[in-house]
Amino acid sequence: MKKIVWPIIAGILLLSACQNSEPKAEEIKTKSEKPQQQIQTKKDNTFPYPNLLAENNQSYSLLTIGELEEQTPIENDKKIIKLVTNILSLPTREMVQKIYPALSIENKSTYILFDNSGIVHQSKNLKELRSFLEKTH
Repeated sequence: MKKIVWPIIAGILLLSACQNSEPKAEEIKTKSEKPQQQIQTKKDNTFPYPNLLAENNQSYSLLTIGELEEQTPIENDKKIIKLVTNILSLPTREMVQKIYPALSIENKSTYILFDNSGIVHQSKNLKELRSFLEKTH
C-alpha cells in the first residue's frame, strides 16, 4: 500500500499545481475589460530642411535662387545683413527643386526668407524683400 500512496500523492500535487498555474475565468475577463493604454502619437510639424532655418528667433536665413537683378552681392546690402545671418545662393530653380523638393518655389528668380520655424516671406525681387524686412523690424 505504501507503494501506491506515494504516486497518488505526487499525482494530486502535480494536478493541483497545474490547476493553479492556469488563470481563472474571472481573471481573464477582468484583464480584457481593463481599458487599454492608448499610444499618443505626436504630429511632426517640423520643417523638412532645418539647415535653411535661422539659428534663433531674432534673425532670418535667406535662400536666393536664380540670376539676381542686382549687380552688387546681396551680402553687401546693409539693410539685409542687419537681420539675415545666413545666405545660401543657388543658380537655378531646378537645382533647388532637386535639393529641396518640398519647397514651393513660385518664380525662376526668387528670394525665400526663413525664420527659426519655416518660410516667412517669398519675393521675386530685392525691393519686396527689403520692404518686408523694414515692416517687420
